[in-house]
Amino acid sequence: MPDPEKVFRVERIDGAVIVLPQGPALHFSHNEVHLESNALYRVVDEPSSKHVIVDLSDVDYIDSVIISSVLRCLTKTKQKQGKAVFCRASENMRELLKCIKFGKLWPEFDTREEALVFIKAE
Repeated sequence: MPDPEKVFRVERIDGAVIVLPQGPALHFSHNEVHLESNALYRVVDEPSSKHVIVDLSDVDYIDSVIISSVLRCLTKTKQKQGKAVFCRASENMRELLKCIKFGKLWPEFDTREEALVFIKAE
């Protein structure tokens, strides 16, 4: 199955999966969210996918459905002994991450480059 395209954009760089949510679930059909979330989990489960960077640059808000999908990816990565981080969050997204206490579990960086440096550090 191909990488998700509508709900999440996916890029791959040096063993890292870059996940770019494209908006709240309300912007997509239930079926699209379900199928693309499952496709995203398969990408994260691939042996070559050691780390996950959630790049929030395309969104100013995501809802609990998308947050749940992202959380599952982060948890899968942690279980595989990989690193997971957030980057490029707007002020609104930073507040949301703070409210749901993601910042205590996964670091957040201003740029993707900083996130890549962090995950590559052993």
